[in-house]
Amino acid sequence: MDPNVLNLIQGAAGAAGGEGLYVEEVFSTYLYWGTGNEIVINNGIDLDGEGGMVWVKNKKYTYTHALFDTERDVTNMISSNSDAANIVEAAGVTSFNSNGFTIGVNGTSDGNFNHAGPPPSDYVSWTFRSAPGFFDVVKWTGDDAADRDIAHNLDCIPGCIMVKKTSGTSDWFVYHKGVHSSNPEEWVMKLNEDRDRMEEGDQKWNDTAPTSTHFTVSDDDATNGSGGTYVAYLFADGDDAGAQIFGKSGDESIIKCGRYEGTGAAGNFIELGWEPQWLLTKHVDGNDNWEICDTVRGMPNGANMKLLRANTTITEFSDTDTWPLQTGFEIQNTGGSNNDNNSTYLYIAIRRGPMKTPEDATEVFGADHLTNGSTPGFKPGFPVDWGIFKALTGTSDWQVWDRLRWMFDLRFNKIDDEDSNNNFIGDNMVGFYDYSSADSTYIGYSFRRAPGFFDIVCFSSASTNAAGLDINHSLGVVPEMMIIKNRTYDGNWETYHKGIGNTHVLKINNDALAEDAVYAWNDTTPTNSVFTVGTNITDNTNDWIAYLFATVADVSKVGSETVGSSAIEVNCGFTAGARFVLIKRTDAAGDWYVYDSTRGIASGNDDFLLVNELDVESSNDYIDPFTTGFKINSSLPAGDYIYLAIA
Repeated sequence: MDPNVLNLIQGAAGAAGGEGLYVEEVFSTYLYWGTGNEIVINNGIDLDGEGGMVWVKNKKYTYTHALFDTERDVTNMISSNSDAANIVEAAGVTSFNSNGFTIGVNGTSDGNFNHAGPPPSDYVSWTFRSAPGFFDVVKWTGDDAADRDIAHNLDCIPGCIMVKKTSGTSDWFVYHKGVHSSNPEEWVMKLNEDRDRMEEGDQKWNDTAPTSTHFTVSDDDATNGSGGTYVAYLFADGDDAGAQIFGKSGDESIIKCGRYEGTGAAGNFIELGWEPQWLLTKHVDGNDNWEICDTVRGMPNGANMKLLRANTTITEFSDTDTWPLQTGFEIQNTGGSNNDNNSTYLYIAIRRGPMKTPEDATEVFGADHLTNGSTPGFKPGFPVDWGIFKALTGTSDWQVWDRLRWMFDLRFNKIDDEDSNNNFIGDNMVGFYDYSSADSTYIGYSFRRAPGFFDIVCFSSASTNAAGLDINHSLGVVPEMMIIKNRTYDGNWETYHKGIGNTHVLKINNDALAEDAVYAWNDTTPTNSVFTVGTNITDNTNDWIAYLFATVADVSKVGSETVGSSAIEVNCGFTAGARFVLIKRTDAAGDWYVYDSTRGIASGNDDFLLVNELDVESSNDYIDPFTTGFKINSSLPAGDYIYLAIA
């Protein structure tokens, strides 16, 4: 089908309230290592059929930013940090594919895209697919007209437009709605420089605001000189109704172009309505850099993020605390390049994905041994958001890592607050944990955040001793199990499960039975947008982490069973049995048993671990395989049990 026709259909579906596109279908942050050989990047983005742009940067060395798009010849490159004309780069992006793009063969002397080393270089790529309500690429040949209208296909008013002359030397000129509060079309910014805004809108945009179908350029040689060739990258703004066409109901936004005022104080919160995964910021009225961060390279809650600068070739560095939250981002810096008091900043933010409920459990959960003696140590085959691992031999802790806390460690079997651990890595597309040697005596469990299945929430509590505090989450459904831990101070792992209700609490770090606990959940059942915590969490100013789970058809099941003298076939709705089972008795003291198919769920004895203990791996015959879930044997002591199972 013609891409323009498909775009019209998708836009109409969104406007009518039908299912829209998802952010994971139009945007990707993808990391790769240079090999010197051709590299095929499969990131799920259809560039061949839909068009778009790929932006590549070497993270380790001071090579140029390289931008390629489907409107120009595939090997034509421009650099965000340079005013240079388009150049032909045969070793850069060599094809746009239906599932990503291809990086060409590089020599060892060129590190822009594919340096093989030694040492090998690692790279970040950001892919923007053309789609109404998100992004578009437009090219034109200049005609020296003072009021040239350029058509675009965003179907909404652009929030940002980046224009580059490709046939000659010229700066990048940027329109952004946040550059001025009332008349941004009268101002410009330069992407390849760190300088503040300039009042040259009449020379570049003809003092004309963009519309949902066109933007205007003047006869300046930088935007519309006679015979010159130009390209523009257009970013939608989620505040426009025309951009609210994504998600299951086709009524959500995935991008926002905005502005905020610096406060000079930690805790400057910028509301987006969703959690960001990619952020570009720039000081409007000051000479600071265009800074880019993303959650794949590192944008944690509680530590410095990893930054690159669009206007320079500087290598990746850690600086400036910008924390992602459920509905926006919060700046902890007390000044500098992103939070000076009484200064204005612009941004482009892209929503965290995936937005689509998973249909295959292997895309969001993995269980594997520590193998291969290489980074990463645990390799489920996807970017991990939550990783847990434990030695099978010898007494050792359960180590708990997540992407939102990045280099910090918690222990399931302990009440200790978090501590730094440099062995944890998150900037990898297939796994987590950096370990120097192969060791199959460790087992690791990897989870990916996804609607309906699993979510992670960082939040802070104030010393209010409030009866109840509502915390936003992005699970999209009612959480059926929640595990919450104080990051700042020692404290139990407070655990909610629908099988015991909102008046009781368990501790995943001990074997105690379910206890009455209005202090934990304020006797309030969570909803599809918030969960409520009680006075034990709100009586101190602390940082917390919460892990939320729910049931997804053929992916996961949160449930409960009463065990008697007979075996029970637990129907989880799976088609090939459970790969992971966590089970706990609630009416009496009982350990948290963990089974997985990697170590074996079979008839007879199965190897298990206890989440609440340092104990070595042991075995029993409490569960057996069952096609639609798992089987509880009569050898399990009679009583009430709750469980989490994953297909």
